Amino acid sequence: MNERLVLGADVGGTSVKFVVVDADGMSIVDGSIRTDVADAGSTFALLAAEVASLLNGGTVTAVGLACAGIVDPVAGTLGRAPNLPGWEGSDLRTLLGAAFGPVACAVANDVNAALVGERHLGAGRQCRDLVMYALGTGVGGGIMIEGRLVVGARHGAAELGHVVLDRGGPPCSCGNNGCLEAYAGAVALAAEAKRLSGLPGADPDLVALCARNEVTPHVLAQLAEAGSAQVIAMFHEAGRRLGQAVGGVVNTLDPERIIIGGGVAQAGDLILGPCRVEAARIILGERSKSIPIVPAELGPRAAAVGAAVLATEEVVAR
Repeated sequence: MNERLVLGADVGGTSVKFVVVDADGMSIVDGSIRTDVADAGSTFALLAAEVASLLNGGTVTAVGLACAGIVDPVAGTLGRAPNLPGWEGSDLRTLLGAAFGPVACAVANDVNAALVGERHLGAGRQCRDLVMYALGTGVGGGIMIEGRLVVGARHGAAELGHVVLDRGGPPCSCGNNGCLEAYAGAVALAAEAKRLSGLPGADPDLVALCARNEVTPHVLAQLAEAGSAQVIAMFHEAGRRLGQAVGGVVNTLDPERIIIGGGVAQAGDLILGPCRVEAARIILGERSKSIPIVPAELGPRAAAVGAAVLATEEVVAR
């Protein structure tokens, strides 16, 4: 393989998902490795070895890395990263160079990278002004204006999951109360499901689910689809809170489209339906009330694909 190959990798708290694409953006190989949450360098060394073995002698000419946390895409460093405690303060670009050699590198926040992926190959195609919410373990966000990511003066922009909706609301992992994440993230939904299971007259299927400690967004969605009134109401409240946040961001930025991704979003209209209704109620501009609020299309590969796109752009810019 002598063609230009680009690696895109998405670092999570348990695994690193990756994809290698050719000059046309077509996927050549993909896979995953474990994440060493204590050591970024060892993770990158393992990633380099795995990619080399899959390419059978081929080499990558650029590497894009998506990482949860506060990422400085210019300096290539990682700031606060609750899911990667041993990585905080790391010089990601230097560590990637040590593992892959002198190749072009691009680093980005994971949801920013996912938004880039969705814009190029997914739900954001042909759009220049986009906002993305990623409803995963927590809630992340990404903003793109005129085709460019908005990262902020100190690289902390688009923390959309930590917009406070109700100061008297449930505690959030960030230390505040009533953040969107405290209503619409997977951890928040699991906590709410367990609370509901302890109420008098609770749905027996929900009680059994919580007793087995098998609460996931997917299983909860199955219960809702089977007619559980409690779980349907729970998803509707999460969707309503998401709609509050979306309405506010549309009033602020008026993007072309809102993309909703992450595991919780797989509940579909259980959460997106109430979101659309609440957002339309809040949005001021009549034309903006009908803004498309759509599910992401690339699934768990979005951030890796977006990281590859960013790395390709880094090569072109050189």
